[in-house]
Amino acid sequence: MRRAFTATLVVGVLLLATGLVISRPERPRVAIAAGPAPAAKTPQTPFEYAVEALDRHAAALISGDEAGWLAAVDTPLKARYRNMFRSLRALDVTRFGYETGVGQPVKGDPAAVTFRAEVKYCLGPDMCPAQPGSDWQGPAHIEQRLTMRRAAGRYVISVAAPGPSDDPRRPAPWENGELVALRGTRVTLFAAPSQRRYLTRVLPIAEAAAKADDRFAALIGTQQSRYRIYLAGEAQWRSWYGGEEDDWAIGLAIPLNMHGIDVMLRMKELEDNPVMLRVALQHELGHVVTLTGAYRADAAEDTWLSEGIAEYIGWSPISAGKTLRRFSVRWALNRRAATSMIPAQPGPDAGSRAGDAFYGLSHLAVACMARKYGERKLFAFVRLVLAQDNELDQAARDAYGVPFATVDRACVPWVRQQVL
Repeated sequence: MRRAFTATLVVGVLLLATGLVISRPERPRVAIAAGPAPAAKTPQTPFEYAVEALDRHAAALISGDEAGWLAAVDTPLKARYRNMFRSLRALDVTRFGYETGVGQPVKGDPAAVTFRAEVKYCLGPDMCPAQPGSDWQGPAHIEQRLTMRRAAGRYVISVAAPGPSDDPRRPAPWENGELVALRGTRVTLFAAPSQRRYLTRVLPIAEAAAKADDRFAALIGTQQSRYRIYLAGEAQWRSWYGGEEDDWAIGLAIPLNMHGIDVMLRMKELEDNPVMLRVALQHELGHVVTLTGAYRADAAEDTWLSEGIAEYIGWSPISAGKTLRRFSVRWALNRRAATSMIPAQPGPDAGSRAGDAFYGLSHLAVACMARKYGERKLFAFVRLVLAQDNELDQAARDAYGVPFATVDRACVPWVRQQVL
């Protein structure tokens, strides 16, 4: 989410900055050469012993055995891995395993071994289907470079470093450092210990936002068992999931795989504004329910629709013509008459007002389709485009029974009427 043009919501009561969502691009996929399969008999080599230890280590996490998890970790890393265990358990981890590359010797220690490993994991019951049809449908994963040595008669992880691939989503919040969690009925909130004060303040607002988004999830068929939301301080905002350097940004929706999307909020910009916090939560969770199951990791080709539907959800029940963005929309339409309901996406150097207008116009375009065809057909259209990657015209014919050009022509004057 990016802060945008500042406007008065209620005169003399509240000033706030609105914002936009940013979805992380799909991470590059790097194949790891398969190492030998784990030996069916007693391990014979350092690599086989290491793989066996990792198998026990992963199984202990799933079973809730913290001591068993830490048994495969060297003493200097135990605090880090203890935090990791507790964070992953709070995240409702349902699958965790290592796919290892080829073991290589470690100079100076003939019993040690180093190798690339891909950690594959699932959070909650919805994230990983039983039989994934593609890598993107499969478990989320991170790449590591592990070194394991023999200590007290067993193999332990002595070095755990990021793998060589350029992954824009690293590190995940659970990888390094402690997390504190607060669990509600529909959401689980996470924060660094220094930001724990936000948990109890945000939970009731997040619960209400989740329940609002549940209605839209039911329309599109993407009901969530639970939403995961990270409340980031400035240090976490600059590091979790690769960090966000845009000073205007206040929220992120991060796809981990086809069915798992995390949300992160920049609390410095939202802590004193419960109204905008609610909008931001509904908007970001709107991305979760509309992009779950999507065949691609982001909706860059259809940003107007992905952001328009998130705005529609985020501002609900406020109508599109009455949000804070109406001032920027009016400014944009007075500068140039629209010939399509799809607004031109502003470039990276465009001012905040242009970005605000883009989101407001995208919201109005979506609202027009809801008004003319009904929400159920609107969400069918959204699903066809954002999740199933249909062209706009085909999606309009399937959802609305008319070409997209017909929809577009009808909505251009309607959009103007809402703000001019």
